[in-house]
Amino acid sequence: MNLTNRLTSPPDALGALYFLPGQYLFKRIEAGKETAKALSSEQIARAFREYYTDTGWIKRQVLRYREEPEGNFILSYEPAGIRTIFVEADDGDVAEITIPLPTLILFGQKDEYYLWAAKGKKVSSKTKLALAPLPNIGGNLSGKICFGSNEVPEAKVENLDTIWNLIFNTPFNRDHSTKKCVSAPDDVRKLLLNLAEKQTRKFPASELIETNATIDKLWMQVVEKKYSRDF
Repeated sequence: MNLTNRLTSPPDALGALYFLPGQYLFKRIEAGKETAKALSSEQIARAFREYYTDTGWIKRQVLRYREEPEGNFILSYEPAGIRTIFVEADDGDVAEITIPLPTLILFGQKDEYYLWAAKGKKVSSKTKLALAPLPNIGGNLSGKICFGSNEVPEAKVENLDTIWNLIFNTPFNRDHSTKKCVSAPDDVRKLLLNLAEKQTRKFPASELIETNATIDKLWMQVVEKKYSRDF
C-alpha cells in the first residue's frame, strides 16, 4: 500500500504528521515533491522537546518573548510615570502613596520574576539596568521579586497585566529595603515616603544605582547562556 499517495495535505502545507495504527508517519513537502518517513514515538517526543519560539526584539511594553517546553521567558517594561503603591511600616500599618517611579524592566523566567529600573524613558536591548528603587526585590543585584504568599502565573504575554498589578498592589515592606537608592541606603521606603510627601512629579535619576549589565546582556546570559552571570 502506498501511504504517501493516499494521505493528502492542505495546498500550503510544508509537512504533515499522521497518527496511524502502531506507528507515526511524517510527510515532507518540498519543491512540489512529497516524501514520507515512518517515525517512532521516541523520535516524535524528542522533536517536540527541542521546539521553541522566539519573537526577537519587540517595541513597546513587550520587549521580547520566548516559549520553550521547559518554560517561557519574557521581557517587559513600564514607562516612567506616577504610580500608586502601598508601603507597609514596621508596625504593620500600610500607607497608600502616589509617587513617581522610573522606567521599570521586568524579566520573567518560567514562574519567577525579576525587576530592575532604567534612567532613560526610551528602552532598547542596549538599555543599562539599575537597581529597582523598591523593597522586596532581591539583594546582591539579583533583582528577584518576592511576592509573598501571592500566587504567581507563568511567564506569558497574556499574564503581564496580572504580574504588573501584583507588583504595584502588593504592599512593600522592609524586606530587601537596603542599598536600593543613593540618599537612603538603609531603607528605600524613606525615599518613597519623602517623594510622596513632597508631591514630586518625576523620579530623581540621581537616586538610581546603575549596574554594568544591559537588557541584551541579561537575555544572553540567562536565556542564551552565552556569558557567565555577573549580576
